[in-house]
Amino acid sequence: MWFNQPGGAGYGRGRGMGRGRGMRGGWGYGASMPPLPPPPPRTLRIAATADNDQGLNAPISYRFARAPFIVIVDVKDGKVVNVQSLQNLFAGGAGGVGIALGQWLLSSGVSLVMAPRLGPNISMVLNQAGVRVETVPPGITVGTALARLGLVA
Repeated sequence: MWFNQPGGAGYGRGRGMGRGRGMRGGWGYGASMPPLPPPPPRTLRIAATADNDQGLNAPISYRFARAPFIVIVDVKDGKVVNVQSLQNLFAGGAGGVGIALGQWLLSSGVSLVMAPRLGPNISMVLNQAGVRVETVPPGITVGTALARLGLVA
């Protein structure tokens, strides 16, 4: 077809043609987040999304992929060895937010997610990768959720 030829008008619907969702050539989930370095050996990396950046004291958000913050907790031998609170740059995206956040979590070495509920897109990504998902009530702190699940002493 004429629009797929070199020098054609470029009205195709493929990626990068400016006719996709949100951003040119992408899904529209906003700025990208570089993945975290992998966790140390024999360390469980846990993710939860939260309403603020207070680490273990942050309340777990009702929404997962569009929550304002992501709390990453590394646990080794029942003890918290590292906590990071990061702004969720995917939260304001136009579409594909669940898939984008799920892929970021996987690339950052997360093996357990705590959440009140997950959308279908992020559920699919995490399930296919074998990430364990634990249901926790919204509003409790990340630290309380870890204790209730028996992940920390």
